Amino acid sequence: MSRFYFHAENGGAHRDEEGLELHTLAEARRQAARVLGELLKERPDAIWADGGLKLTVTDDRDLTLFALEVAATVAPAGGPPPRP
Repeated sequence: MSRFYFHAENGGAHRDEEGLELHTLAEARRQAARVLGELLKERPDAIWADGGLKLTVTDDRDLTLFALEVAATVAPAGGPPPRP
């Protein structure tokens, strides 16, 4: 098993200091998608305020393994983004 860390960035950095032990990198990728989904579910307006959300997954040496990013862009016709 390996330990994976899921760090979020959404207008500020939120480091995962605990991590999660998983068997494979494929499991870490699935978990990252779940974590990103939960972050969007919990704070859906935050993505509009900051223009995006990034989840970076690292190993126990703090080496980046992969990242997921969700971007939000408001077109001029859509008006200013809502305030959270």
